[in-house]
Amino acid sequence: MSEAEHATTGSRRDSTHHWNAESAIEILRIGTGIVWCLNLIFILDPRNQYWSTFSQTALSFAPSTVGGPGLAQFVAAHPEVFSWSIALITGYLAVALVLGLTTRIACFVGGFFSAVLLATQFGTTFLFPGGTDVGAHPLYILAYGVMVVGGAGRMWSVDHWLRVRLADRRAARPVPRAPASPAWATAVSPRTLFTYFVAGTLVSLGVGFGLTVAIPVGPAFPNSTTVTGPVHYVNLSVGLNPVNGWPQYSPANFSVPGGRVIFTITDTDMPMNWTRCPCPVLGAVGGVELVNGSPVNVVSSNDVAHTFNIPDLGMQILSPGLSVVKFTLDLTHAGHFVWLCLAPCGTGADPYNSPPMGIPGYMTGTLTVT
Repeated sequence: MSEAEHATTGSRRDSTHHWNAESAIEILRIGTGIVWCLNLIFILDPRNQYWSTFSQTALSFAPSTVGGPGLAQFVAAHPEVFSWSIALITGYLAVALVLGLTTRIACFVGGFFSAVLLATQFGTTFLFPGGTDVGAHPLYILAYGVMVVGGAGRMWSVDHWLRVRLADRRAARPVPRAPASPAWATAVSPRTLFTYFVAGTLVSLGVGFGLTVAIPVGPAFPNSTTVTGPVHYVNLSVGLNPVNGWPQYSPANFSVPGGRVIFTITDTDMPMNWTRCPCPVLGAVGGVELVNGSPVNVVSSNDVAHTFNIPDLGMQILSPGLSVVKFTLDLTHAGHFVWLCLAPCGTGADPYNSPPMGIPGYMTGTLTVT
């Protein structure tokens, strides 16, 4: 074989290797974009009630947030801002990564976004067994880093198409020789881009952890006026459904008049060790609940069977197993309020994400204040 043939063969091998590496990066980009498309479909599908349940979803991370429940309460209290922000970022990442439009910016936005979510929901990822909702964020960050280094968007992308069209237009235009480009206009090396990406991701992690620590736990449900009038009573029970064996609140949907309401929860389910649970009593009058007659403002994580949370009221009550819990609420706002249990009481392999968790009539329902 001649030297020319050797050179041609070597060139083809290098070209094939280069093409395979670039195509793998683009497949990773498109695949990540498809994941974000699926997330966007979930948000937009009315059956998933993303908008109406956003507050309770945000508050569900409160027990596992490293810095305490303050940030989760703050997000739950401002659902319009945060739900729309997440939806818009999701839509941008879906379009940008699938089409390869502003790919470099999308990699940075996606990496920083995942870093903030990872920091603010860190306990669900690394501290709580079965925490799978944000478990993919470390992989997302890794994928964005690979795309930054690999130069995603150089083929099969709108970015590439625009670059080619712009280059063709410039080549067809008879212009005098242009002066050398200034230093700031030259292409940024992959190493420099990766340095910026890593630095930005670490800053985003720091901001996320800082927010979990800096935002204080919300006060009890505000009562700007003294509640007067008759006291009303609500009796709830928690037991095992005789048909399927699932733990169940009864009743799940109920109404009470506005004013002062004394709740009693009789829990016949067994105690459970809820590892690392920060279990403060939130939203009840005086910030306390009575467990078998004893006032407490924090319940031991070694003995929590269920919780009774109303995100829109900033309320969390902990129900130890085989106990009677009493607490008082001053309900000064009429409306429908979704309640839910946050303790991992699902009967499947993943107790956080298996029935009856999140099943209406079992571990979630509606309180109507008239």
